[in-house]
Amino acid sequence: MQDRFPVSGDVDPERLGELRTLGDVAGFLASAASPAASAPAPVTSGPTADAPLVVTYPAADGVGRTFAAIRELPVASTVVGAYADQRTALVIDDGSTLTQPLVAALRADGWRVEVVALPDGIATSVEADSVRSLRTWEADELARVVTAGRLDLVVQMAAAAGQDWADAARRLAHTVLVAKQTQPALKAAAAAGGRAAFVAVTQLDGASGYRGGGTGSALLGGVSGLVKTLAIETPEIFARTVDFAPGMDAPTVAARFLGEIKDLATGIADVAHDADGRRTVVPSAEAPATHVTAVPEISTRDLLVVTGGARGITADCLQALVTARPAGLLLLGRSEVSADPGWALGLEGAALKGTIAKRIAATGEKPTPRGVEAVYREITGSREIQANLTRLRATGATVEYVTVDITDAEAVNRSLAPYAARVTGVVHGAGVLADRLIADKTQEEIAKVLGTKIVGLGNVLDALRGTAALRHLIFFSSVAGFFGNRGQSDYAVANEALNRLAVRLKHELPSARVTSVNWGAWDGGMVTDDLRRMFASRGVELVPVETGAGIFAEQFTAARGHDTVIVAGPLKPLSAPPADGTAPRPASLLVDRTLADIAAETVLADHAIDGKPVLPATAALGALINTAETATGKPVTEVSRFKVFKGVVLDGESNGSSNADANGSGSGNGTGTSGRAQGAGRLRLFMEPGQGAGPGSVDVLASAVDDAGRSRPAYGGVLGTDPADGGPADRPDLVRAAGAADRTDAAHLYRDGTLFHGPTLRGIRGVLAADERLLLLVARLGDTRPARGAYHGRFHSPVLADLMLQSALVWVRRFRNRACLPMEIARARYFAPLPADQEFLIAVENVVAGPAGITCSVTALDREGRVLQVMEGVSVVEDPQLEGKFGPAARTGAATVTV
Repeated sequence: MQDRFPVSGDVDPERLGELRTLGDVAGFLASAASPAASAPAPVTSGPTADAPLVVTYPAADGVGRTFAAIRELPVASTVVGAYADQRTALVIDDGSTLTQPLVAALRADGWRVEVVALPDGIATSVEADSVRSLRTWEADELARVVTAGRLDLVVQMAAAAGQDWADAARRLAHTVLVAKQTQPALKAAAAAGGRAAFVAVTQLDGASGYRGGGTGSALLGGVSGLVKTLAIETPEIFARTVDFAPGMDAPTVAARFLGEIKDLATGIADVAHDADGRRTVVPSAEAPATHVTAVPEISTRDLLVVTGGARGITADCLQALVTARPAGLLLLGRSEVSADPGWALGLEGAALKGTIAKRIAATGEKPTPRGVEAVYREITGSREIQANLTRLRATGATVEYVTVDITDAEAVNRSLAPYAARVTGVVHGAGVLADRLIADKTQEEIAKVLGTKIVGLGNVLDALRGTAALRHLIFFSSVAGFFGNRGQSDYAVANEALNRLAVRLKHELPSARVTSVNWGAWDGGMVTDDLRRMFASRGVELVPVETGAGIFAEQFTAARGHDTVIVAGPLKPLSAPPADGTAPRPASLLVDRTLADIAAETVLADHAIDGKPVLPATAALGALINTAETATGKPVTEVSRFKVFKGVVLDGESNGSSNADANGSGSGNGTGTSGRAQGAGRLRLFMEPGQGAGPGSVDVLASAVDDAGRSRPAYGGVLGTDPADGGPADRPDLVRAAGAADRTDAAHLYRDGTLFHGPTLRGIRGVLAADERLLLLVARLGDTRPARGAYHGRFHSPVLADLMLQSALVWVRRFRNRACLPMEIARARYFAPLPADQEFLIAVENVVAGPAGITCSVTALDREGRVLQVMEGVSVVEDPQLEGKFGPAARTGAATVTV
């Protein structure tokens, strides 16, 4: 297809030649909202300027509007030995430039790699252990070529550019067949131990298609719907879509890809990469930043082409729209509309079916349920369309119905030709379902589902090219795509393709209204009584017809002009997740975490001893907590026996003078020289079920590893993931003490050698009480989330928790006049997160002094006395050699790690 709808002389003819594929799909709407485009001829009578559009509708509990947003992700933590020693990868080569570096990376990583090239002239020059080519797109051909042996990883490439509507739909359909064909081998590999994975690779924009730029086919982003559905249907398989921004160099792509297939986190379906990092798509209550360009409201002079609009919920939505603003409607549908035959007048339901059966029998044929149902549907469908046309026209809107199959390009062209010059918008509501598990999908069913959603839309837009000035584009998508849905892999693919297409179009046409609405299940339409009961049992609210229709109509107001991908309905998947929310985990895990992500963070420069950045104990604890939560899918609510063995120093020197270890001392007390290697290094964490602790506990030992592979124990602890108990009693005594105190400023603590922390960690604001039995402080600090949250837990913040340990250091300086550092926490309990940028109280109590330091308890609580977190048995070690070393470090870039 040609992807351009030139409608004015302002279109650059040279640019027209560049925009021929879905790689720059929005080009086909050239002047959809261009001020230079002439207004379409009126299709209804009315004022020259409409009043602002106001839509009212009944609210419904749990039903609203949510937006697709981008969330930055930390660097992946990788599982060491995630796959079997003898492992095989199957790569489906679509001819993209990414295939070669990914295959080379897999082979260098010890994989046997088999490559299967797609048909239609795609020639692969990739070096692999086995290379085969498909001759056709048929399912039987795929079954013949794909290996029947062991399979640990399937890499489905969907990164080729230049796909037209039909080709994109065919390729997406083929991805479902690949998943079907390879699923048994992957499940067998998972059952045999180790990881088995299905990973799709796209090359959109480095944001899973949600930035809208890039040159790849936006529609191929629909493969994400398959991946999410596969994860639901076969949770034992690791499933992920990985998007790479165009222009990334091959070594970076290869390294990041290997990190993704070994990622510890199994519950993230979409991950995208560009030069700046890693991100995913999440629902958000907040709308993304809007475009500056104004978007016009729908007017009475607009004419909308609507697919699937004469029946079902689409007709209900149109009713709400034209009731508020009687725009013109041109409805496209496959069903013929005719008057009831005389013999059917007044008959409904069983009576109508019975009469149909008698009439068939009267012809000498044997009536069959299928034959009766076909005639019944024809009659009732025609009745429904006529009734809907009548009620739509009653609003004053001009409404026409055209019988056409939108998957037939020639028929669509003929049908739309008389209207094209007046069309200003398209509402794509058509869709069909063919629900089956991936393992049972047929090629014909998949083609039908994708043909209606993708090819049908393409045919309509192609037919309008050259004459229509489109400025309203609304696509009916589904949460089946946004979340994935059991039994609906092809439907999920089609709807995710619409989501990515909408973002691309909006990027190219900021002054047009382009919205993909991911509908939840409606309380009507295709929802049966059985489905209604199932949704109720899972707490999934259905969208009432009046509410959903109102949400649709509201999308045409000025305020909603920049909504692009939204979820309309409850923010809950239609399919229930696995019972524990995660794939099964082995009894023990070995996980690598880079330290490069935090090495250049300001918070490290603000945690310096003798001028050298030291990983804070709370950041190290955060690394343990974050890893455990990622592995188990459960929040860490308790920590016991956390110890700093040697810790980690990050400094910019590659050789030279000795340096202090992370606990403030070298080997023993004083400063000493430790091994040092170039590069940022990493932590290697060994995790296993807790010994002798609760059933939800995890033992973790973290070793610091330099680039030369040298390692030593750095931190350790036992992490509890059982739900926290009811919590300790409130502390009104501390609230009373705070209320009776004369607050003194604590800023001097960061200047007089008591504390060495820089600005991002300076959160102790005031002293309320200070004696050896109770040190009560006021704290407030913003949470900077270093390394994109890689050192955070559900309740743990390495930045805010550091204030609790700082408080222990304040006690030692005030009452023993010595410098010290924390070394151990016997027990920490988490009841609620510490508040970011809000005041809270910290109490140091139960101090037991020893010859080389103290132990104490530290409690954080809010101003009402509610205990948030408690650290018990905090061991603080004094060291005279630390005196004078509590000063700022230079804020430099990359650092080396001393182990």
